[in-house]
Amino acid sequence: MGRYPYAAECKKLKKRIEELEAALVKIDNWAKAYPLEVFPEPDFKKAAEVLKSAGLTLDAISASNMRHVINGVKDIVEQALKDK
Repeated sequence: MGRYPYAAECKKLKKRIEELEAALVKIDNWAKAYPLEVFPEPDFKKAAEVLKSAGLTLDAISASNMRHVINGVKDIVEQALKDK
């Protein structure tokens, strides 16, 4: 047994930590993508009225947006877990 019997395992774990940290950075970037200073909160009541007049609902659009975001996060997580 060499002087550092766990060196290979430590190197492998360090690489894995770096991969997982990279995935967290991607998710963090998503979380910061739309700052309130640039994209202030809309008047939801007004938006709902305008959308309703066009035959759309704010709920449907919100659900679609949330699916998009959570699917993006899911893809990042799946890729990070696949690489293990």
